[in-house]
Amino acid sequence: MERNRPVSVVLVDEYPLFRKAMADLLVSTGEFQVLGQTSEGDTALGLASLGPDIVVMSLEAEEYSALELLKKIKYRQRNTRVVMVMSSANSSGQLMRAIRLDANGYLLRTISPTDFIEQMKKTANGGMAASEKVTTALAEKLRGDTYAIEEVRKVSALTSREQDVLGYVASGISNQEIAKRLGISEGTVKVHVKHTLKKLNFRSRVELAVWAAEHGFKVKMKPS
Repeated sequence: MERNRPVSVVLVDEYPLFRKAMADLLVSTGEFQVLGQTSEGDTALGLASLGPDIVVMSLEAEEYSALELLKKIKYRQRNTRVVMVMSSANSSGQLMRAIRLDANGYLLRTISPTDFIEQMKKTANGGMAASEKVTTALAEKLRGDTYAIEEVRKVSALTSREQDVLGYVASGISNQEIAKRLGISEGTVKVHVKHTLKKLNFRSRVELAVWAAEHGFKVKMKPS
């Protein structure tokens, strides 16, 4: 996706040094602009009202309810993408609830600087940010959900094209990029994703991506 301006970001985290490290790293690329950073929920909502492209937010903060804040941001700023940051994959239960509230990805605090920037660029282009360790933990959580166990058996109902699209969804890339790689329109990709969500009974694209990656649908990415 071509941009005429830097990607705007708001950082919400309880650790000042971590916030500063993220901010410095993002600004150093010349491709991101940090609109503000805070550890407080009310201030975060104010910053989110500026309409940032991405909000990076702690899932485990004690100063605010991450799920309530996520819900409010998504309601008020529908085009803002929200990436949850966590210290441990053990928070997968809380993260699953965030995903069902339309969170757009999840990263561990231990992520390398290079991978952090890569995941942020992916998010800015409509893809999904993801740390592999957390994906594994989420897959375990999904296996424990009764509704998921029943619905994954319906994979045989997917068409071959839906399975193709599912493989790219698992890789975390955007509908636009999937369309380019498969030689179909972005609208057609959206229809395939919608049908696949319905057939497998998942409520969000991120849930679908986690399940698909765990079950071997993930495509090994090559330069487009």
